[in-house]
Amino acid sequence: MKQPSLFEGERLTLDDAIGLSIASLTAYGAHYPHWAVAYSGGKDSSATVAFVAWAIRTGQVPAPQSLTVLYADTRQELPVLQQTALQMLARLRADGFTAQVVLPPIDDRYYVYMLGYGVPPPSNTFRWCTGQLKVEPMLTALRHLREQ
Repeated sequence: MKQPSLFEGERLTLDDAIGLSIASLTAYGAHYPHWAVAYSGGKDSSATVAFVAWAIRTGQVPAPQSLTVLYADTRQELPVLQQTALQMLARLRADGFTAQVVLPPIDDRYYVYMLGYGVPPPSNTFRWCTGQLKVEPMLTALRHLREQ
């Protein structure tokens, strides 16, 4: 049996995908009064954050007590992309959501590691930076939010 490609067979329509996403947010969100969304500034996380905020703003998803968007700023983005991410955070704040910039501690930042500690730059086989620059600071910020 031949497996269908992405471009053949039965696929969801945009309306169906939106409906399923709203149903999922409504079902799972009801169990959590406080929501946090990790935001990298990339296209996938931008679409996710924009969709969640839109669904809440338009009343299609019941609003949680709080929605916090945490932007993992690695200080390695192209200036235009970083500005776009910061504009997204400003828009979220204007809409009444909490938006924070999350940074790694100074000793764990990209250039400190490479120039200070002599660690080679990341590559496809040596990916030290993602966990250190994004994941660990995000986990710290989430722990802090839980303690509040």
